[in-house]
Amino acid sequence: MRSLLFATLVFFCGSAIAEEGQVASLLSFEATAARPSTDNDTGSTTSILRTMMEFTTPSNFSMYGGFAFSLGDDPESAIALGGRYYSATPAFQIIPGSPMWSYIGLGVDFFDDNVYYPEAGFRIATSNTSRLDVFVKLLNSSSAKYDQHVMVGAGLTF
Repeated sequence: MRSLLFATLVFFCGSAIAEEGQVASLLSFEATAARPSTDNDTGSTTSILRTMMEFTTPSNFSMYGGFAFSLGDDPESAIALGGRYYSATPAFQIIPGSPMWSYIGLGVDFFDDNVYYPEAGFRIATSNTSRLDVFVKLLNSSSAKYDQHVMVGAGLTF
């Protein structure tokens, strides 16, 4: 019940602090690029789908929270929390009019066995109101189902 109350608070009360930053929806999908080759009966993770809300401060720090859905042999869902630090100025610009910021971050998914991860990626401004994230994460957990999985993914902020 606490998880549901927290998620409701993140989704619906974020606009109260939006005057000092920006609140946006964040939808991402990540797939397993590499996993350890161990024989275990705990199943494996093939991908993770996330639906979240993100609050970005003017000082280039963001916090996000929402839901994560693990897909694979044994699907499960969880509350997910994390934070990112973006570069102060765009790192570079490949497409004219679409600046790219680099970022690093940390997060946690509260599955049956908690999953912690560092992440690194790029945020590309696709329009005035939406951004595309391209990232890589290294999952760490006490469960072999998630531990030492390298995930690559993309997300859309709108």
